[in-house]
Amino acid sequence: MASVVSSKVEALGKRVVHFGDEMDFIPARIRQLLETDWVNADVRDCFLAKSEICRILRKNPADWEMLDIVYYGASPRDGVSLSRADHWLSGSLSGQALRDRLKVVSSWTARYITKALEVDGRLTVLDLGAGPAPYALEALKAIPDCSERLSWRCVDLDQLSLDEGEKRAREHGFERVLEFKNMDFLSSRNAPEADDPRADFGLLVGILCGMSPAEAVSCLQKIKMFFRPGAELIVPTLLNQAFEEDPQTFRVLCNVLGWQLKPKSLDEVREVFVTAGYIVNDIFSEREGGNGQYAIVHAAIPQP
Repeated sequence: MASVVSSKVEALGKRVVHFGDEMDFIPARIRQLLETDWVNADVRDCFLAKSEICRILRKNPADWEMLDIVYYGASPRDGVSLSRADHWLSGSLSGQALRDRLKVVSSWTARYITKALEVDGRLTVLDLGAGPAPYALEALKAIPDCSERLSWRCVDLDQLSLDEGEKRAREHGFERVLEFKNMDFLSSRNAPEADDPRADFGLLVGILCGMSPAEAVSCLQKIKMFFRPGAELIVPTLLNQAFEEDPQTFRVLCNVLGWQLKPKSLDEVREVFVTAGYIVNDIFSEREGGNGQYAIVHAAIPQP
């Protein structure tokens, strides 16, 4: 777990959060402790005993298997069944926001790539922190045959997630389009060579959710080296709205289990991109009509 406590998570921990009868799978004593004394070890132990999502998160907050459960309603591992606690977490407003994020970002990306291929003929996509490539796979399902015109590289530090992505790419017939690379894209040691081709379009999904504004600015500045001038990116990041509308879920995931998320205001998100030297083309939501849990930023790297 992260050693530095997020100020937003700390503030959430000071609130009284009410839990209703929908959590009757948790003993009444634990529900009462969750409201005001969530630091009690019995609360943590209860959720670790009852929830696969919680066990995964406690071990590694960046683990792709947790998102798989929320996205698809089942564990990717054979023989692992989900509990009522898992269904409560994945069925929450925040779980729905994640599924909506996958749908909205992948469909938007598919439309963008289809139009770009019509204009330019070829496109290189860089998917940073891609995991097993759920956004790539969903987008590619909606793009007309592009195996000769599209190159999509998925980068992640977790080799197991990349292996799973390669397997899924083969199952869907996208192995000629998708490439998987194990790399720390924020390390200066992995800077591209001068003659390496730079990407035309990028995805950075969820990476900024655990970063402060200053950390997010630094991240966005560092990744510019992988993209050509004029390249465009789609970047979803968590908003304060998430903690405000669903404190129950984040009380469990953040306060009890230690997930150090750092949601931001919409103004902070915009300022992060401007400070990092990007052009903000648009900011929209995973929720129809707006006011969702995510700011989905369509940004561009300026031409010199």
